[in-house]
Amino acid sequence: MDNLKVGIIGLGGIARSHCDAIETLDNVEVLAVADLIEEKRREYMGKYDVPKSYATHTDLLKDPEIDAVAITLGHQLHHRLTVDACKAGKHVLVEKPMAISLEQCDNMVAAAAENGVKLMVGLTQHYYGTSIKAKEILNSGALGPVITAVCYMSKNWSYAGRRPQYRSRYHGGGMWLTNGVHVVDRLTWMIGSQAVSVSAAIGTRAHYQAADDSATAFIRYKNGLAGIAIAVGFADGAPDYECQVICANGTLRFTEHGGKYVKVGKNDQWENVPFDEPPSTMHNEWKAFAEAIALDIEPPTHGEWARHIMEILFAAEQSAITGREVALESGPGWFNQRSGSPVTTQHGWI
Repeated sequence: MDNLKVGIIGLGGIARSHCDAIETLDNVEVLAVADLIEEKRREYMGKYDVPKSYATHTDLLKDPEIDAVAITLGHQLHHRLTVDACKAGKHVLVEKPMAISLEQCDNMVAAAAENGVKLMVGLTQHYYGTSIKAKEILNSGALGPVITAVCYMSKNWSYAGRRPQYRSRYHGGGMWLTNGVHVVDRLTWMIGSQAVSVSAAIGTRAHYQAADDSATAFIRYKNGLAGIAIAVGFADGAPDYECQVICANGTLRFTEHGGKYVKVGKNDQWENVPFDEPPSTMHNEWKAFAEAIALDIEPPTHGEWARHIMEILFAAEQSAITGREVALESGPGWFNQRSGSPVTTQHGWI
């Protein structure tokens, strides 16, 4: 099979991680980049040996050689660029958060289905070596059934370096949508169920900005369990990125940042568990995306999954505003796969 030829749309800092990951794969290559700033285009073309560049995403999408695109621009642009790419017949890997409203998420899912392309969202927590090992341990049954879990992302918000759109909820900014999406994704994946309701407190406590910087959410799941997601962007402190899972026959702690470990608790003591370290941060993510396209299977963090994570985030915001627990629109019923595609045996919803 020929290499998957990729176009990168938007050349901010996260685009480097995508390009670094693609360099570690034999079957994927960056064919073109797009950015309004010519200096950025030249920088990426030189560093990653990219043969083509375009000033706009519309120009890039006209290139018939490009099979797929990575959308690495601001949250408020994900919807428009994803729909445009799907209509152009390109597979899409779009950065998190998926979009800034459920209506936009639905449009993205529909555009991918209508045009027969894959849509995957870059929820990186699924693809870290630490997260994969943690999920493998839970799936093995060695710790027994999950009872509850608490996930953190507490870190410096780095206010001075934040671009305006990430300090404005109108544009989809704030700690909850920017980083809480990772916490909710990781928690939900570890619990192994769809959510049913959320009760949350979200506010702006450490900075002067038009978006939140702290959130605590209590999430109920359809399998009868509940978990807590904590996302705080403080002004000063020390970070905590850990996820803690309490099971019937053991406990589990893991993190990718600020320590990087997987620990299992048994007999009143913690034991470090070895895990496979990928060659780059997004290696497993791009490997899974390329596999989904090559085998015509559903990507692991596909549009339906990412939409559900956004549904939880938006319901948490509503709960914080009203002071009440909010039931998700899917309510007490389960929602089901609509794509009709086979799924991977290595990495999926649960």
